Amino acid sequence: RVSDRIMQTAAISRAVNGPAARPAPSSANRGGPKRCVRTIIARGVPSVSTSPGSAPIETGAVLSPTLVDNPAEYADRKVKLIAIVPGNGTKSFLPFPPGLPQYGAGPDWMEVMGHMAMRLTWVDPGFSMDVFAHDAPMEDIKASARDADVFVCVDIQDKVLASDLASALSGVATGAALGCCDVLEAETRVVYQPVTQLRRMEAKLVPWGQANKDLRLMEQVTGLFDRKNHLDLLFLHLLLVDASGVRVPAVDINQDLNLGNVWCIASNCNKQLLECYKNDRCKLSLDCIDACGLNDQVCTYTCIRSYQNDQFQLLARCMLHKHNCLGNDAVRPELPEVLPMTHFRGEPLTHDVAEAIMQGHYGEGEGKKPYSWLAVAGQNPAYDHFPCQYQIWYRGKAKGSFWYNPVFKVQTLDGKEVWRRSDYRCKRGDTPGTFFFSFMDNGVTSLEYWRIVDAADDLSWSLYYYAGAAKVAGQAYIGAVLATKDGKWPGEEHLERIEKSLWEGCGVKLWEMCEVDNCNCGGAPLDPYHAPVMMPSLLDSTDAVLT
Repeated sequence: RVSDRIMQTAAISRAVNGPAARPAPSSANRGGPKRCVRTIIARGVPSVSTSPGSAPIETGAVLSPTLVDNPAEYADRKVKLIAIVPGNGTKSFLPFPPGLPQYGAGPDWMEVMGHMAMRLTWVDPGFSMDVFAHDAPMEDIKASARDADVFVCVDIQDKVLASDLASALSGVATGAALGCCDVLEAETRVVYQPVTQLRRMEAKLVPWGQANKDLRLMEQVTGLFDRKNHLDLLFLHLLLVDASGVRVPAVDINQDLNLGNVWCIASNCNKQLLECYKNDRCKLSLDCIDACGLNDQVCTYTCIRSYQNDQFQLLARCMLHKHNCLGNDAVRPELPEVLPMTHFRGEPLTHDVAEAIMQGHYGEGEGKKPYSWLAVAGQNPAYDHFPCQYQIWYRGKAKGSFWYNPVFKVQTLDGKEVWRRSDYRCKRGDTPGTFFFSFMDNGVTSLEYWRIVDAADDLSWSLYYYAGAAKVAGQAYIGAVLATKDGKWPGEEHLERIEKSLWEGCGVKLWEMCEVDNCNCGGAPLDPYHAPVMMPSLLDSTDAVLT
C-alpha cells in the first residue's frame, strides 16, 4: 500500500505540476482510450529528477531546490484546508495569455487548486490542502474533512451534492462557498459562526464587534474570488486560514487603527496629515486604500499609482518610513527558492555579463533602443499588469553603481492614462545573476532580491524573478517577468524553453503570467534618472566575453 501511494503521488504530481500541455490535433484523439483522472490531488510534491544547484538544465534555468525537496514534507502541520472543485476537466476562470492562442482555454480547476495547494506551502510549509473533484467518493471527502480547519467549495451548483457536502463539512470550523448554489453558500462561516441575516443585523448594531469583522472578511473573500486572478485566489485562502485562528503574517498586518497608532501619527505627522486633507487627490488616495484593506496588494497599489501626489508621499514617508506608526514588519518571501542561470552562451555567467544581459538592447546605434527591454508578461497582478512596461538598466558614473528605471503606463481609477516611473538602486549579489534592489515608492521603501532566471543567447528574450517586501507597509510579494525587445511574445521555437524555465526555475505556471498590453506605447518618458555609462553590448558579439 505504501509503494502504491508513492507511485500514485508521483504520477499525479507529474500531471499537475508539469508544463501545460497544448491541445493535441483532433486526429490524435480519435479512437484513443479516455484518460482516467484521479479525484484527489497530492499535496504539491513535484516529480523531478535533476539535482538542485547542478549544471544548468538544457533550458538555461537552474531547477529550484524547492521543487526537488519540498519543505512541507518535513514541517509540522499548522493548518489543513480541504477544497472541493468541479472535476471532469472543467475549466477554471484563469486563462492562458491571450497572445498564445495555441494553448487553448485555461487550466481546469483541479490543476489550479493543486497548484494553490503547493503555493500555500511556500507561504508556510505548515499549511496543507487536500483538493477533491466534485464527483470524488463522499467517504474520501468526509475522511479528509475530519481533521480539516478550513474548507473552500468552488462552483458547486447541484443542490443534492451541495447538501451532501454541507453534511460532510459540518465539522470544519471555517470556510467559504464561492460561486456555489444557495445550499452551500449558507454554510459559509468563521469559526462556526455562519454569515446569516441575523449576524448582519448584529454587525450594524455593533459595528466594532466580531460579527462586523467576520462579515467584512467574507465580503473581502468573495470580492477576491470575483477578481479572477491567481494572486487573489491564493490570498483568499490565506484570509480564511488567518480567520481560523492560525496567524498569517502576509494577512495579519495592522489595518484597524488603535490608540497607539493614532497617537504616533498625531504626534509625529500632524502637519503632513493636515496637508493631505487639504489636497483632493491625497484624500482620494486615503479613501481608496481604506476601501481596499491594507493587505490587498492589487487594490492598494492601483490606488497609489492612480492618485499619485506629493502630499500622500510625504504623509506615507512620515507615518510609515520614518516612524512606522502602524507597527508593521513584512519580511521578503524565501520560498520558492529561485536560483540564477549559471551559464550564458556556453560560458559561466559573470557579474559583468549579467549586467550586460540586463542592459539588453539599451544604447545608441544600429539595432539599439532607448530602453533595455519591454515586458511581455508578468506573474504578479499587482505590479506586472500595467501597460507598456519599459525596463531601463544601466551603470552609473559612480564606481559599482547600477540603476533600474522602469517606465509604465497607468490607467487610473478616474479614467485617465498617465506615465509613471521609478528609480531603483541596484547592488550585485554574491552570485552572478543576482541583485538587491532598493527604492522609495510613494514614501515607502521596498527592498527586492532579483535573479536572472534565463535569457536567450541572441537576447531575443530574458526572464527575471523577484521577491521583495515593503517592510513598514506590511506587504511582501514575489513575481516573474518575461521581456523582449519589442514587447511581443517570442517565436514558437522559444516557448517550450520559456515555459520550462518558468516552471522548473520559478515554480510559475504559464497561466499565472499576466500579459502586458503593449498596443499604444508611444510618448513614454524614457530619459534615465542618472547619467548612463554604457557597457559593451552583447548585441555586438556572439560570445560571452565583454570587450
